[in-house]
Amino acid sequence: MNGKKYIDSRGWKYRVMGGIGPDAFKARYQKPEKQGDDGWKGLAAVPWRTTFEEAQADLDRLASEKGWKEWY
Repeated sequence: MNGKKYIDSRGWKYRVMGGIGPDAFKARYQKPEKQGDDGWKGLAAVPWRTTFEEAQADLDRLASEKGWKEWY
């Protein structure tokens, strides 16, 4: 499951990640001082979703509203 990832003007990164259990997905953020798998936190602006695709749609919508750039 590789969805789009985003970065904002502060350098914060955003992506969808799974939670506990097979049916829990949410957009998460990581501050610029963190790297790799360290420091990812759940994004309060979006709910937990049962599919990756639903969570990715939440993130895509938020990125569009906020003007975030895609991060590779």
